[in-house]
This record gives sequence, C-alpha cells and structure tokens, in this order.
Amino acid sequence: MILNRDYYQALWEKFENTKTLGHFKNNTSCLTTKLILEHYKNSKPIHFNFQNSKETTLEIAKHLFIECASDIYLNHYDLPNLKKGNKLRDNRKHLDGKKHDFIIKSIVNGLYWIEDIKNGAKSTIKYDELVKKFIPIGQGAKQGTLQGYKNFFADLHGDLKQDFTPTNFEQKTVFIAKKTLWDSLPDRNKIPCTYLPNPNEGCGLNPTKSIPALDDSLAYFTSKYEVCYSNILTKDEKVKTIIVFDTEADKIEQMLQDRTRFKFNLIIISNSASPIKNQSIPCWNWFKEEIEIVNAL
Repeated sequence: MILNRDYYQALWEKFENTKTLGHFKNNTSCLTTKLILEHYKNSKPIHFNFQNSKETTLEIAKHLFIECASDIYLNHYDLPNLKKGNKLRDNRKHLDGKKHDFIIKSIVNGLYWIEDIKNGAKSTIKYDELVKKFIPIGQGAKQGTLQGYKNFFADLHGDLKQDFTPTNFEQKTVFIAKKTLWDSLPDRNKIPCTYLPNPNEGCGLNPTKSIPALDDSLAYFTSKYEVCYSNILTKDEKVKTIIVFDTEADKIEQMLQDRTRFKFNLIIISNSASPIKNQSIPCWNWFKEEIEIVNAL
C-alpha cells in the first residue's frame, strides 16, 4: 500500500492524456481502466484487485467491454466467406424506400449471382463491391438492429469511415464472468457478442447472441473457463485477450499454462479481501485509503 499523494498525482498525470471511449464515475475506475488498456495494448498480463468495491469493478468491466469491442471491430475484422445460399442485406435504399434482402444463387468465375428475395430481380456483382454494398445476415434480421450496430461504432468514433461493415472477426475477446455482467452490459444489442452458458447454470445449453442476424461475434462471455476452453480455444477461435472478472480464481494457473499454447493475453479483475495471486502476473491491490487519495485528485 502506497499512501503518497504525490505518487498518485504523478501517475494520474502520466495517463491523463490517454484517450478512452467513455466517461467515468470516479478517478480510480478511470485510472485503473487506463492502466489495464496499457497492458492490453502491449499484450502483458495484469491483475487488479479491489478490497470492497463491487460498483467500481463493474464499471471497469463495462468500459473494457466497449474498449475491447472497438479494438476488435477496427483492427481485427475479417472478410466474410460468402457461399451459395447466403442471405444479404442491401445497404442501399431501393425505389420503394426500403432496404432489400438478396440471396446468393451461384458463384461463377468470381462473379456472384444474386437475387432480390422480394421481387426476384437478378444481378451479378464482384466480391469487392458485394462486401461494400451488402451485409451478410441470418434469419430474422431486423433493419433497426443492423442499423443500430452500424451506427454505434460510427458514433463512438465520430468521423469513422469504412469501405464495408465488419461482420466477421479474426480475433475475439473472452470475458470469464458471472452472468450478471452479461445482463448489465451497456449497448449489448449493438455489439455482436455471445453468451455461452455453463451446463450447470440451469438456463439452457444454447448460446445467446446479442445480434442473432450476424453469424460471428467479436466477444464471448461465459461463467466458466472450461466452457471457454472447450467451445472457443480448442475450436480454433483466435482469442486476443481473456478478461477474468471476479471469478474462477482457482483456474488462473491453468489459464497461464494455456496462454503459452493459445497465445492470448490475460487480464484479471477481482474484488476480494484476500485475493489469490500468481507470481507470473503483477498484482495491483487497491486499498480503501489509496482509492480515497486517487478519487480526491
């Protein structure tokens, strides 16, 4: 524990210009999030523990959800693998003022033959133009949901301009957390993510997708590391970061062993009077007195 105000003042000033995508309720959650993002950027593991600050840890987790989602969306998207029978939503409005859905009828010599599901009109288009003008969708795609997804990241970054709307992602973020975090996430219905249930939770075995119309997700949530291991890591999904949120402390050693194999970074946030620490991960243990100093800066 460090009770030197000058130390925290210098640390605050060091990260004062580090940009984040949201506003914070207090200085401690702001500074902690910035420190975590610094480790996230450099793929270095870190553990932050709070003695009794559930509200602060929850706020940090919500901010990390947005920050990591933004990073995956902007920097780790993948081009969709389009096949015969795939359904597409046209980004352009037609003469009737609506956006039409199409289906890929065939692919010949790099040309995609598509058909308007509403009026049967047929046309051909090259892949590069197709991904710019259409979004691959699943069943039951609602225009308001898709538009909310497109607008969310555009609004988040102000002047964001992209040639196409990312719907596939080459890397993911995984949150190991109790379902209460998933239930409390802000703007969850505007970010493609999936909750993978633990079979022992009693809430069914089927994954819950925030945007069912999109096939892929940029983040996964599950309450058990074993679910992450069996359903994500061993299924050749590339994971950039696993964020452990106040659970599964007894699985940290296993995660560290798997980190070498699967090449993911590990970030731990806990809320415990007696946190379980690991020598391989630096642990910042916030005490009440330190939090009071930082929040008063």
